[in-house]
Amino acid sequence: MRLILRFILVVFILIIVGVTALLFMPGDRIAKFAEDQFEAATGRQMDITGDVRTSIYPLLGVRTGPVTIANADWAGGEPMLRAEGLSIGVDLMALFGGDVKIKKVEVISPTILLEVAKDGRANWEMTPVGVSAAPAEVPSGGGAIPAFTLGRGLVQGGKLTYVDHASGEKTVLSDLDIDLHLPDFAGQGDISLSMRMHGQPISLDTTVANFGKFINGGVSALETSIKTGGSSIAFDGKAGISPFAADGKVDADLADMAALFGVMGMDAPDLPKGMGRTARLSGDVTYTAQGTAHLRNGSIRLDQNLLTGAVDVFIAGKERPFVKGQFKADALDFSVLAASVDNETGATIETSTGWPKDVIDVSALSTVDADVGLVANAIDLGTVKLGPSSVAVKLDRSRAVFKLHKVQAYQGVVSGQFVMNGRGGLSVGGDLKVAHMAMQPLLMDLADYERLIAVGDLRVKFLGVGNTVDAIMRSLSGDGSFTLEQGEILGLDLAGMLRNLDASYRGEGQKTVFNSIGATFTMKDGVLYNDDLSFVAPLARADGSGEVGIGTQTLNYRINPVALAAADGSGGISVPVLITGTWANPKFRPDLKGLIDQNLADEKAALEAKIAAEKAAAQARLDAEKAALQERLDAERAAAEQRAKDALGVDTQDGESVEDAAKRKLEEEAKRGLLNLLGNN
Repeated sequence: MRLILRFILVVFILIIVGVTALLFMPGDRIAKFAEDQFEAATGRQMDITGDVRTSIYPLLGVRTGPVTIANADWAGGEPMLRAEGLSIGVDLMALFGGDVKIKKVEVISPTILLEVAKDGRANWEMTPVGVSAAPAEVPSGGGAIPAFTLGRGLVQGGKLTYVDHASGEKTVLSDLDIDLHLPDFAGQGDISLSMRMHGQPISLDTTVANFGKFINGGVSALETSIKTGGSSIAFDGKAGISPFAADGKVDADLADMAALFGVMGMDAPDLPKGMGRTARLSGDVTYTAQGTAHLRNGSIRLDQNLLTGAVDVFIAGKERPFVKGQFKADALDFSVLAASVDNETGATIETSTGWPKDVIDVSALSTVDADVGLVANAIDLGTVKLGPSSVAVKLDRSRAVFKLHKVQAYQGVVSGQFVMNGRGGLSVGGDLKVAHMAMQPLLMDLADYERLIAVGDLRVKFLGVGNTVDAIMRSLSGDGSFTLEQGEILGLDLAGMLRNLDASYRGEGQKTVFNSIGATFTMKDGVLYNDDLSFVAPLARADGSGEVGIGTQTLNYRINPVALAAADGSGGISVPVLITGTWANPKFRPDLKGLIDQNLADEKAALEAKIAAEKAAAQARLDAEKAALQERLDAERAAAEQRAKDALGVDTQDGESVEDAAKRKLEEEAKRGLLNLLGNN
């Protein structure tokens, strides 16, 4: 906008060059003089065609035919400016006193082309004849605009095209009307501007306290308001345009999002109510010459939600804008985000149709980086209501990490993080923990179920990949666990439930007190697996295992409840139940095969125990008979040895057998006989 303003002012001034002489010349000489003066002042060719007429009343002035101003030599063949005509009027009485006061300058139906070359040169940078061109790196618009006064400067029915050849950016403004009032160059200037951008009308009204200082790059007090459709932005403070900087109070009423996004050539996002269908922003705003923006004492209203806090936006030197902020809120209402309620009609969404298969657009994640924190006293998510909460989101190159520092809900605390990654597709994951949460109020809000009274813990870690909700649910992997401490199930008649095979059966005035309920689970390819569900109560127990198809919304689960008639566990009723079908239409039926297998298993165990007992008794008898036989054998062996000793007349020594004793005696007898033969010599 500042480029447009400076360019129009330069055109106004150059058109006024030599105005006194022009007023007293014939038309053809006026055109020739103006062309020569313009080329000498700018180095650009100006062509004035058609009649050039002068007038004396009511203003002393001149009106030209069609006018063109040549483009820079490096630019294309299209002229920088083409207009149907120019009109200039001066104050005749002031002229008689020797003072030239421009009362009116009008540019009729101009077509303006502003271009920036790849090396940074701008086509509105003009060099007088005989003056060397400024280097390309010198910032445009650096030359001071000489003082002038202007009762009224008009641009009517204009069109402006801005082209940046380095970035490829092209912006077109049509139906451009400008009305400038500047009675004193060093005093207040009033500018009104209206135009269309991408077909959307925009109007701007600005009052500058010191116009001359402002237009030549200084800082001046400034008030401005911009309107498009039903949205408006007002600023009251001080600003400068070279370099652009501003500091003041802003009040933005963004009630018409369609108009705002229409200015940018975009469709307004279909945001849920409470997320910014309409918005209101106010606070102290600063925009620095270094390309940073800051909001302090900010108040942001998104539909019915009000947040206060501070925001910093860093643009210069960044691949994308970086937003850092901290917000506070009392109570936030995001009730329309409830998964079971349609945002517009309030109708319940049927799960029998499966998960949505619409492609999730996460392109917005790549437009900005952010580090934003929020502290709120309460957050209403529709089916779930949160208490005091402290959360933060970090967005870096299309990857958003939502951290739940501490979220109080239903007398418990939720913590952990949730990740949405839009780099090269979409994936979602999380690691969440729930501690000491009261189940009755939670289930009342979630499913209108009030029969479970307990405090529970939950842990879940998950990852899903896909560009639709359906694809994500079918790819879920991870693990988790949950436990419920001692509690009650109101109205539960376990025996009646088993007899009727109806999980919703309620016994009048009944309740089941349990010691604990717990399970662990894993997830793979969108299927949840569990094999250790445990329900423990003084007179009842149950275990379960099976699969839950998260992606397919199906059930294949087996529960084996046992109602005990006695404290020692005898006389119990046990009927395994199979839960199959879909989430929307689950089916409960007795697992007769499992029941038969279970009964046969009991009989088999009893038979095996009987066989084992009989086998043990037989082995004991066999061992006893073997021991008795061994005892008889030992006795007979001892008697035989005694008879042999008696017959041989020998006595055995310790450890000596009868045979050895006989050999010893024989050797002794032989020795004595030999000695006798030798005469004992």
